[in-house]
Amino acid sequence: MTTPKYPEDDFSASDDEATAASDNAALAETGSKEVSTDAGAGTTEPAAAPQKAQGSFAASTWAALIVGFLLLIVLIIFIMQNQQEVPMNFLGWSGQFPAGIAYLMFTIGGALIMALVGVWRMLELRRQLRKQAEG
Repeated sequence: MTTPKYPEDDFSASDDEATAASDNAALAETGSKEVSTDAGAGTTEPAAAPQKAQGSFAASTWAALIVGFLLLIVLIIFIMQNQQEVPMNFLGWSGQFPAGIAYLMFTIGGALIMALVGVWRMLELRRQLRKQAEG
């Protein structure tokens, strides 16, 4: 049974070359760079991490517009595939509507109710902040 030969056991290169090679390999792995000092001896310090771009309001608006556009396409396809007339009765109103249009109207109504609740909550929070600032 033979023992495996590790790089540390290879003495064919000089000690300085082996040290420099291992230092360079360690620097490459960690992303550090070698910095010289006045004495000439090299020291290492971590390389600055690349700056990550911060998200902006415009970027998030574009993302929301793209998602909204894709959902609009899906909604149009849904409406086009559900054109059969269905009877609708709501609070004494009745009529015949295409199913897709009826679903669209109720979805818009639900979104408006949700928006009104959100506006109400924002106004409440502003009122509370104003009270805290005064008192």
